[in-house]
Formats: sequence, C-alpha cells, structure tokens
Amino acid sequence: MKKVLVPTDFSEQAGNALKVANKIAHKSGCEVILMTVIEPTKSFSNVKEASSAEDSIEQKYIHYLVENAEGRMQKLINEIEFANTNCTTRVEIGNIYKAITEMVIKENIDVVIMGTQGASGLDEILIGSNTEKIVRTAACPVLTVRNNPDEFTGNSIVFATSLKEEQIPSIHKLRSFQKLFDAHIHLLYVITPASFNTTREINELKNSFVKKSELENYTFHVYSEANEESGILHFAEDFGAEMIAVATHQRKGWRHFFSGSIAENIVNHSKTPVLAFNMK
Repeated sequence: MKKVLVPTDFSEQAGNALKVANKIAHKSGCEVILMTVIEPTKSFSNVKEASSAEDSIEQKYIHYLVENAEGRMQKLINEIEFANTNCTTRVEIGNIYKAITEMVIKENIDVVIMGTQGASGLDEILIGSNTEKIVRTAACPVLTVRNNPDEFTGNSIVFATSLKEEQIPSIHKLRSFQKLFDAHIHLLYVITPASFNTTREINELKNSFVKKSELENYTFHVYSEANEESGILHFAEDFGAEMIAVATHQRKGWRHFFSGSIAENIVNHSKTPVLAFNMK
C-alpha cells in the first residue's frame, strides 16, 4: 500500500477517517493525501474567468476559501501527529464526487478512507451521500469510518461472501489488508429465507472458494437472518469485528435504484468501519 486518500469536510466523522489513515500509515509507511473540495456557488463556478479579473470579488473569495481550507487541514495534521509519515494536503475546487474520482486515478490511490454519518429511512432514498456514490463507483477499495477509532487495530475482519467465483478478486485485494494488520478473516455466509442451501452444498462451495482464492488464517461461519444486511451487521456485533469487508457490483442508474446495494446499506448502518471492494 503506497497511497491513501482521505477526503475531508472537517466533520467529526471525517476526522475519525483521518485517524484510521494515520494508523494505516504507521503500519505501512504509505503516503496520506488529505483532500478537501470547495464547491463554489454558480457565480463562482468558473475559476478561470474569476482569476483573469484581478482583485475581483470572485478571486478574493476563492483565495480566502482555499487559504482557510489549507489552514484547517494543517491543523488537523498537527493535532493527529503524523510522525514519521508523509501526509500532504490538497484543495480542489468543483464537484466533490468528480474531484475525488479524478484524484484516485491521477494519484493511483490504493484506498480511499472516508467518514460517514450513516443514514436511515427516507434519507437513504432522497438524500444519499457522496460517500455512498464513491463506494458505488470508485476504482479502488473504499474504507468508510463512522465512530472514533481509538481502539482500532484491524486484526479481526468479517468478509461477507456469496462464495461465488466473482468474489475471488476481492479476496486478493483483501489480502493486503490482512497482511498489514496480521488479521484473522471471518469468512461469513448468510442464509436467508430467500436463499437456502443445505449444509453439504455450503461446504462444497466454501471448499472450492477457499482453494481458488488461496485464503489463509480464516474461520468459516454460517449465520441465519432475515436478510443479508442484518446478518452481516449482527454477526459483526456478536463477534466484535473491527472491520467489515464487502464486495459490490457497483450498480448504476435505475438498476441500482431498484435493486439497491448491500454494500451501501452496510455503510449506512454499520458502526464498524466498512471496507468495500468492486468486483469489476
């Protein structure tokens, strides 16, 4: 792991994400890029035109926002004490989602670590969040953090699996996190009323999946619940897991609206950090 991106809006949850990034940086020696995005109003949206008019109100306002953001980010870094690690700051102007997506590609980011406030009810449908959108579309793994991670060690990871071959690349991505934290993987298969398999069928699927993915240092669990989301969340609570890992299809548009995404629901409702991998 060489580069970690931490977008911040200076909220408590974003601060928690930065603390996790610091823990990862101390273990891996990776570079942490702390980034904030300024979304100007329409009148300030064309930065090129504003900068061409010397001493204009637009230019002064943009400069003020940038300088203020840089100062606040530097204060965050000093408070967390990024000793012996390389932490740099970036201020971008424009759309938050677009800026993060472009930064991931430009800097070849290995993982995005983002704070999330969680959501429930109509908020999930009508409001959504930039975090959810990044989880759904990012080209790299996304780790979402909600609560204060002072006791976070990452040594116990729940990987929710369908035991299908399409998830094997996600195991390969997870292995770098497992190695970093010397973590034990709890391989979790959730049985629901809508998807029932016999014990023999499940064991056959598990044996094939483990062999092909070359998974080590793991324990296999079968958990029964009303739905996959509840099964994952309840199991993580029961076993005191420090991280939940899920693979996402990254559905878009109407297909995503009607089918939903277990990964996004887990991000919304989990008090435990959630690591989401795309299966593409």
